[in-house]
Amino acid sequence: MLSAERLVAQTDVAQLYALAVAQQRAGASAAAIETYGRCLSLSPRSPEIHNNLGTALDQLGRLEEAVACFERAVALDPAYVRPLVNLGRVLRLQAKPSEAVTSLRQALELSPGNPAALTNLGFALADLSRSREAMDALRRAIALDPALAEAHHGLGRVLLDRGDASGALHSLRTAVTLKPDLLDAYPLLANALILLQRLPEALAVAERLLEARPEDANALAVRLNCATKMCDWDRAGTTLSRIRRLPGGAAKVQPFLLLAIGDDPAEHLAAARSRAEAAARARVQLPPPSPRVHDRIRVAYVSRDFFAHATAFLLAELLELHDRSAFEVHGVSFGPDDGSPLRRRVLGAFDAWLEGADKSDLEIATWMREREIDIAVDLKGYTAYSRPGIFACRPAPVQVSYLGYPATMAAPFIDYLIADPCVIPEAEQEFYTEKIVYLPDSYQVNDRQRRIAAETPTRDEVGLPAGSFVFCCFNNNWKITAPIFDVWMRLLARVPGSVLWLLEDNPWAAENLRREAARRSIDPSRLVFARRAQSEIHLARHRLADLFLDTLPYNAHTTASDALWCGVPVISCAGRSFAARVAASLLSAVGLPELVTGSLEQYEALAFALARSPAMLAALRARLTGSRATLPLFDTTSFCRHLEAAYRRMWLMHREGRPPLGFALERMTDAQARGGQAR
Repeated sequence: MLSAERLVAQTDVAQLYALAVAQQRAGASAAAIETYGRCLSLSPRSPEIHNNLGTALDQLGRLEEAVACFERAVALDPAYVRPLVNLGRVLRLQAKPSEAVTSLRQALELSPGNPAALTNLGFALADLSRSREAMDALRRAIALDPALAEAHHGLGRVLLDRGDASGALHSLRTAVTLKPDLLDAYPLLANALILLQRLPEALAVAERLLEARPEDANALAVRLNCATKMCDWDRAGTTLSRIRRLPGGAAKVQPFLLLAIGDDPAEHLAAARSRAEAAARARVQLPPPSPRVHDRIRVAYVSRDFFAHATAFLLAELLELHDRSAFEVHGVSFGPDDGSPLRRRVLGAFDAWLEGADKSDLEIATWMREREIDIAVDLKGYTAYSRPGIFACRPAPVQVSYLGYPATMAAPFIDYLIADPCVIPEAEQEFYTEKIVYLPDSYQVNDRQRRIAAETPTRDEVGLPAGSFVFCCFNNNWKITAPIFDVWMRLLARVPGSVLWLLEDNPWAAENLRREAARRSIDPSRLVFARRAQSEIHLARHRLADLFLDTLPYNAHTTASDALWCGVPVISCAGRSFAARVAASLLSAVGLPELVTGSLEQYEALAFALARSPAMLAALRARLTGSRATLPLFDTTSFCRHLEAAYRRMWLMHREGRPPLGFALERMTDAQARGGQAR
């Protein structure tokens, strides 16, 4: 029988426990923590009290203490499922997804039909980019409890990561319908809408979240992204100001978005560092590879963009030209199969390749490690759908950032960045954590086999007035900023009858640009919008343009090389950052450095002078078209040999046990290029 003293103690614990639970439900977590502590002084071996104390600590963000409570509860009762689920959730919040998976799988062994365990497991697996397993867990949770909003939220997140914006939209709308205060789902919902080009709806979702959380960095980033894509410059400016007032400032913004709105390499570095830290925390690093010697250097190119995408358009011929006597070329594709001839061509150029869309970062990294890849090349950086976690696993002894992301990745797992002296002047190297490898001419590779349709559309067919001077810019509309647009409108005012030919990116950008033209006393009809078209047709219609006007701070990249390939002169204004200097690099590599200006005033003056001088423009066109095959920008064979020389030097330094060091390659002679030798 119980003694009277123990009976009183149990009564006291029961009353205190009931009080603590009531306090916690009322949102008084701090008071609940104190009361749970008093309970434990009377009943220190109660797993339920330890678990509830952990949940109260979790509510206040005291995650380390919460973990200790959950672990103590499990130690006291290894069959107690709730603390295992709670432990898994908090470990995931601490960026420990692998440990979270272990805890949650233990919970599911005890309770296979536990929707909360399955939901948290889905999130943890998603953190590890194990999307196929994540979807399975989340769909099982939904089957068990269709009203579980968090499971729909998790499924939406995974579908969004996989590029299924329509599926993600359905899941995320279901989540917020079931639970309108599930605020963490709102940024994902907005991003799904952005991918579907439903920009006003995405903006409305962001505004709703900002009503509840006025300083929510994710919501502000969505607002900034929408405003930039819609050319709503007033909204973009006020949003950026709000972001910069947050703790951490612009580092809270996705690094790629920041490149479009600012030309400060220090800001770009801070944002990239934040992204790199997140990638490194969430990944399992493979053990160091064993020493190996191959007859050929094994290079792996890693990207989502091996389909009809700008990266593939640039890269295809390079992959075909690699010297197979010295290099073994592998590919990792984690993007969609669009069935295009370009995708077949790119994948056909690899000696071996992996379809990685359904594989985790670790599985992809393991595949590269098993094939003893020597040099892994990241073609994505921090652009959309990037997966830096693959490289955080350290699949290769030498890891390189190239082509897709024009800035530093600020990641300890990226050794080199391939550039040229124009895009990264020596004085700007302090804003790059990678060792810079300078190629001669331009860093950008091109494909000389890109076809231009033989038939040129008429001006009437594309909406251009007959006899007018055509300024053009086929960049995505998000690259157009107010200062550059001011220059363009002044040029239209100064060149009678001229028009500005732009890409039709989305209807809201077109509407805003027309309105901005009217505000600057320019007839909106002088802005002509071109719809997207197949590559060959798009290149052919360049023949109708007179002069390509570049953007700032994010230059034309592939679009600039398109114009130059088609014989259209490009005028650029060089900024400080990599993204703001690419067109300058391309123009130097086609022998037209005089078309690079150092200020918007010089840019405007040069554009006006060329627009008023048909002879000067004709001479520039002749220089582009008459010697196109010999221009360094389009000499893909020489480019390939220079890049291979860079790979050789990187690999030699590693083989000799030296740390990565930056270096510059000199231009090789024809004989050296044929022999694959570098000075």
